[in-house]
Amino acid sequence: MGRQKPSLIRIGLLTLFLVVAFSWYQAESWGGPEAEVANQTQQKLQEEKLRQEIRKLRLENDKADSIWGQLLSLGTLLTALATVTGACVTFWKYIDERSRQQTLDRQQRETESLRRLDEKFTAVVGNLGAESSSIQASAAVSIISFLKPEYQSFHEQAFMILQANLKIDHPEAVKDLLVAAFEKALHLRVQSAQEKGQPLKPDLSRIYLVRADLSGGLDLTEADLGFAQLRGANLTEANLFRVRGMEVNLEKARLSRANLSEARLRKAHCQAAQFHEANLVAVDLKEADLRKVQFFQARLQSAHLEQADLTGAKFEEAELNDTYFIGAKMDGNTLKSIFKAKNWQKAHFDEAVKGKLEEMAQQSG
Repeated sequence: MGRQKPSLIRIGLLTLFLVVAFSWYQAESWGGPEAEVANQTQQKLQEEKLRQEIRKLRLENDKADSIWGQLLSLGTLLTALATVTGACVTFWKYIDERSRQQTLDRQQRETESLRRLDEKFTAVVGNLGAESSSIQASAAVSIISFLKPEYQSFHEQAFMILQANLKIDHPEAVKDLLVAAFEKALHLRVQSAQEKGQPLKPDLSRIYLVRADLSGGLDLTEADLGFAQLRGANLTEANLFRVRGMEVNLEKARLSRANLSEARLRKAHCQAAQFHEANLVAVDLKEADLRKVQFFQARLQSAHLEQADLTGAKFEEAELNDTYFIGAKMDGNTLKSIFKAKNWQKAHFDEAVKGKLEEMAQQSG
């Protein structure tokens, strides 16, 4: 386009030159003043006409340049847009592919990590059955690491493994370590069950939980505690509603403010246990060993203590409305303590025991 404009100008100049040269030739050929004037006039007209033609050519050439320039500019813009669009598409494809690759890499790392953890957990479980007590102790400590929040998928397995191992024989030192791990596992298991709205009802029968800390409102509703070893355990404020505990060993256990309503603890071993302010409504403690047990301010309405050994037991300020003491073994200190309880007059005693209590009432009156 840049070469067309100079070409048209050159053509116009060449035409003007030819006209001038032709006019001069005519003037020279015809001679005379009149002819010369006529020739000059004609020459001027032709020059003016030529200038007008050249001007017209220039305008048309400029207009053509303008249209082609606009078209070229639009084409350039479209080309640029296409280039930018292509670059953006390529960039987003790169980002998407990189993100997908990173996701795959992360999943592979997680899978590999889980595989290694599975292998480690399997090894720990295997070591709990080793012949060496030191290896067993090391495994008991290691299993605690699987009770961290980030290993939630192992919590239930750890609970079941610990539960099973605490029902078989281990050296005392190993048992203590297993108990420490089980305390945490049981709390996590109960919490998970509560979040799901499902009652746990754990099977703790024949389990070894000596000196275990199961306090803090732990919900063990309807748990099976039959023949379990809970000597010295801390069950303060625990929910033991309707638990089954035939011959459970609760010697020196702390059950202050615990809920044992409707619990079935027949023949339980509870010597020197503490039931301060505990809810023992309708509890079954028939034939239980309750020597030196402290029932201070406990609620014992409709509780069954028939044929229990209550030697040295303390009942100060306990609620004894409709409590059954038929056939229970008592000493003088037990009777004095019952006399200081609430509503002992509405409790059920052997005739001999009832007579002694009424005699004490008369003497105090």
